[in-house]
Amino acid sequence: MTRPSDAPDPRHQAQLVQDLAHGVEHALLDAVLNLGTGPADHAAMTVPRARVPSAPAWLARHHPGGAQAQAQMRALYERCLSHYREIVCADPPDAGYDDIGALLARFVAANLGALREIDVTPPMLARLEQQLAGVLQLSPAWLRADLRERQSYAEQLAIIAVLMRETSAQAVLEGAAAIDNVQRAARGYLVQLLGLDADRITITAHGLAYADADAA
Repeated sequence: MTRPSDAPDPRHQAQLVQDLAHGVEHALLDAVLNLGTGPADHAAMTVPRARVPSAPAWLARHHPGGAQAQAQMRALYERCLSHYREIVCADPPDAGYDDIGALLARFVAANLGALREIDVTPPMLARLEQQLAGVLQLSPAWLRADLRERQSYAEQLAIIAVLMRETSAQAVLEGAAAIDNVQRAARGYLVQLLGLDADRITITAHGLAYADADAA
């Protein structure tokens, strides 16, 4: 099957994710946790939505199993993306763009929330958005990424944010083994897409913070 003309090059997309994760990892200790607590002073970071989303197919290709399993996962990822855009995000359904700051905040909240059993409130979410959008705005990898790569990255954040929120809620009903699996996935997503070490950070009323004095 040929790659759609509006889908990002897989090698470039993989490099973007790696570079962004590496950049945020280094920026985190130096900048994210030290941003002021006043009103956000960054401009809104939005990306026009792609005509045909590419992230569901991108993520499904990396799922173990044959063609049938990957097709099922692609359908799941497509549903997660639609759910985020139609239900979760505060933007109008026909807005035609994704707010990257809000996506980053919800992605981190879903994964750290699953790991640390934190109920992230709207003020905490707003603080997370301020911190993470401020860092990404200065990321060389983000600045040099083309539109298709940015669109796919935004879609991945949305899909995983919804997936983790739903699976973590289900895992609580299924028991310890399911919770362990979800938490293992959350750690991997935080490292893979943002370079965040979940053992070193947590979410407080002030947003991201060091988990303990030793980490700081």
